[in-house]
Amino acid sequence: MTADIYDVDKRLEAARARLSSLEQGGLLLRFLDHLESLGLSRSRVLKYANHLSKMFRHVAFDPSAATKQDIECVVAWINRQPYREWTKHGLKTALRKLVQYAKYGSCDEKTPLPPEVAWIPMKVDERDSRVKPEILLTSEDVKAMINAAENERDKALISVLFEAALRPGELLTMKVGSVEFKDNYCLISVCGKTGVKRIPLVVSHRLLLDWLMKHPSRNDPNAPLWISLSNNSKSEAMSYYYFRKLVKRLAEKAGLRREVWPYLFRHSSLTALAKILTESKLELYAGWVHGSKMARRYVHFSARDLEETVLEIHGLKEAKQSDGIMRPVECPRCKQMNAPDNVRCEFCGYILDRSLAMKIEEEQHMRNEDVIKMLEEAFKRLDRLENIVRSILSKA
Repeated sequence: MTADIYDVDKRLEAARARLSSLEQGGLLLRFLDHLESLGLSRSRVLKYANHLSKMFRHVAFDPSAATKQDIECVVAWINRQPYREWTKHGLKTALRKLVQYAKYGSCDEKTPLPPEVAWIPMKVDERDSRVKPEILLTSEDVKAMINAAENERDKALISVLFEAALRPGELLTMKVGSVEFKDNYCLISVCGKTGVKRIPLVVSHRLLLDWLMKHPSRNDPNAPLWISLSNNSKSEAMSYYYFRKLVKRLAEKAGLRREVWPYLFRHSSLTALAKILTESKLELYAGWVHGSKMARRYVHFSARDLEETVLEIHGLKEAKQSDGIMRPVECPRCKQMNAPDNVRCEFCGYILDRSLAMKIEEEQHMRNEDVIKMLEEAFKRLDRLENIVRSILSKA
């Protein structure tokens, strides 16, 4: 990815400034330079810088002269913190690499680990995860957020984020030319960790088309696809920080009573897809290298819909389409495909939402009853008027 949507350069400079004020600042800055010389990305170096800043604010030690007892004190501090397991793993990795560099002058793959840090356990408890099954987004949640969106850009953005299971960086670096429209679907090209990947989208097809019809630079294939709509930064690429706030705001507006963050869309979509795709196809869709442990993690997380399968076998539940997958809705009248959030068919106006149709039918029935009552009252008044006229005529 070429665009720095996370402001990595600016944040890395700020992290280096914080480290330079520490007692071991000189060593820490040289260590970061060494990491970059080994080919680590600046975003990866930033993670090391943040871990070291966090560590040295609370634990003072000299990495060059550290004993095993010193390292035990640091690891004990890490284990006491209320961090997630992967955060603790990152802190321990930074500690091992730093001491390796401080004692041997390098932390490349050929350099052995010093005995002072070689003993540190690096196994991660996979049960510790921010993403629990009960907080995953459903297709209904996503539809509610699309309905809550106020413009074509936001509707398309939320739909693509979920259907394509994109990382935030993959989504926000898309260009106008990243979308290729076909008859009833479109292909998007995104630059991920394993290179460029092309993903077919069906549900988001119409929403993307609607957004590009409004896009001020729709004829420029190199223009950012997701742009700012504010007057101050109009047509500039949407920032990650605005994107994160937008997701949170739409979730609240849609009535979702739990935390929603950009990466949750990817977790939710891949968990749903893991029920129906093979591991190799899931790897292609998600942009993982072949044989990645990530695919197995999502397959295990979804359990291949084991509960529903067993219930279906024993006739306790009818077979149904996989939960969590958004699908276009076919209009029963004109047979055209509509976006899943459409209340009415955009081609013939037929009501697609059954609850809305029932509500309108009920209101129509009530209006008809009111009209009938009004007519009955009118006829009664006419009868009374007719009787009055007859009475007058009979007396004349």
